[in-house]
Amino acid sequence: MDNVLLKYMEKRFESKIIEPKEKSFCEGPIVTISRECGCTAINIANSLAAKLSVKTKKRWTVLTKEILEQSAKELNLDPAKIEYVFNSKEKTTWDEILAALSSKYYQSDRKIKKTIAEVVRSFACKGNCVIIGRGGVVLTKEIEKSFHIKLQAPLEWRATQLQKIYNLSMEEMLQYAEEIDQKREVLRNYFNKEPLPNTVFDVIYNSKNLAEEDIVNSCLALIEKKGVLGKQIVMG
Repeated sequence: MDNVLLKYMEKRFESKIIEPKEKSFCEGPIVTISRECGCTAINIANSLAAKLSVKTKKRWTVLTKEILEQSAKELNLDPAKIEYVFNSKEKTTWDEILAALSSKYYQSDRKIKKTIAEVVRSFACKGNCVIIGRGGVVLTKEIEKSFHIKLQAPLEWRATQLQKIYNLSMEEMLQYAEEIDQKREVLRNYFNKEPLPNTVFDVIYNSKNLAEEDIVNSCLALIEKKGVLGKQIVMG
């Protein structure tokens, strides 16, 4: 038992944080969408991918659950076994020790997050994709041809949107939205090593005040102006 614990503790603290690459070898183009809980991103992502496919004459794909599924495949695990990484705070050291001793299929938090990072970067390097969440903005911000979107809105408005889905009380939805926001921030901060500033995003939209179609059309114009799809247009 002592040897098992010793080996585990040594591996556990070898390297907790993923070291980012100094310069990305990926060119893109890619788009990431980060969102506060209650701000729907899937419709915007699908519409944007469709319009980009027409404009570039290349097929753009939307990635979210695919990242989870591919990461699980790489780890030879059921996706449900690693989904907690996206939905909860990091396990404590003793939680991990108990899990390691109780399951032959155990994979550490660090290894799971490292695999997720590799999968996101792998998808991004192929280009022509819109990545929703999954720490995408942090893991791809060094890619030259990239565009990073954030969707936000007042908490009360977001809770009202969530009520339409879950049919729960406003108080429950307010608490739920805040908890999910915190959990998503934990993952982004893990990959970034520190709190992620809003300056990493190219554009931030208020989902309460703007229609999804307007957001998509605005993004499309800005993506072109930034030069993500080709020659950069100087904005003045």
